[in-house]
Amino acid sequence: MIVVYSRGFEERYPTNPVESPDRVRLAAQELSWYEFFEPSPASREEIAAVHTAGHVERVMIRGLYEAAALAAGGAVAAARISLREPAFGLIRPPGHHASSDHSWGMCFFNNMAIAVKAIRPHFRKALILDIDLHFGDGTVSIFRWDPDVSVVNIGAIDVNFDYLKLDSSGYIEQVENALESHEYDIICVSAGFDTYRLDWGGMLDMDDYRKIGSLIRDASEERCDGRRFALLEGGYHQDLRYCIRSFVSGFE
Repeated sequence: MIVVYSRGFEERYPTNPVESPDRVRLAAQELSWYEFFEPSPASREEIAAVHTAGHVERVMIRGLYEAAALAAGGAVAAARISLREPAFGLIRPPGHHASSDHSWGMCFFNNMAIAVKAIRPHFRKALILDIDLHFGDGTVSIFRWDPDVSVVNIGAIDVNFDYLKLDSSGYIEQVENALESHEYDIICVSAGFDTYRLDWGGMLDMDDYRKIGSLIRDASEERCDGRRFALLEGGYHQDLRYCIRSFVSGFE
C-alpha cells in the first residue's frame, strides 16, 4: 500500500484552527513504515472538471488555492495509484463539503470528486463510501445525476431518524450493507474520523476503524481486483493519528 503525502500539507493557511497541520504531520509519523508518494498539485483542467471558474476564483481570492490544489493533487495521485495497488491519501484540507460552486466546513475543492473524475476512463462504476461524521453534501451534489457513481454516507440522517440510536455495530452493519448492495469497479473512501468515541461523534473505537478498513479491503479484493483508495476528510481529536493507523492496518 502507498501513502500519498507531502510536507506541503503541513503548511498553515486561513482556516478553522482545529484543522491544524498536526492532523497529517503526526499521522505521517505513525505510517512511516509504508512507502510514501509525493504528489503534485492538481492541474487547472482537473479542478475545472469539477468546479466552476467562479468558485476557483473565490478560492484564489481567499489565498487558499495552493493548499487546495495540492490536496486535490494528492487525491488524484491516490486514485491513480489505486488502479495497481491500494493507496491512502493523507491530505489536507478536506473536501467533501465542496460542491461545484460553493464550499464550507473547512473544505475548498472536492478532493474526492476531482480524483474520481480524473480516473473516469478506468472504471465503469464507482462506489464512494463516506465514513465521516458529517454528510458529504458536496460530493453528493456533484454526482447526484451520475448513474455510474454511487455515494453512500454511513450514519447519515435518514427519514426515520434511526441514526439517533445508531451504535458502533449498527454503523459497521451499514458499511457491510453498502459494500454488498452496490455494483462497483473501484471503492473510493472519504475517510473521516470524527465519529471516534472521543471526537464529536462519540461512537467508534480504534478497532472499529480497523474493522471498517478490513471490510473494504475484503470487498475490493473479492469484487473489483483490489482497487481501492481512501482520502482523509475530518477527524480532530488528538488520537486522530491512531485512528488513521488502525484504519490503514485493515485497509492495506
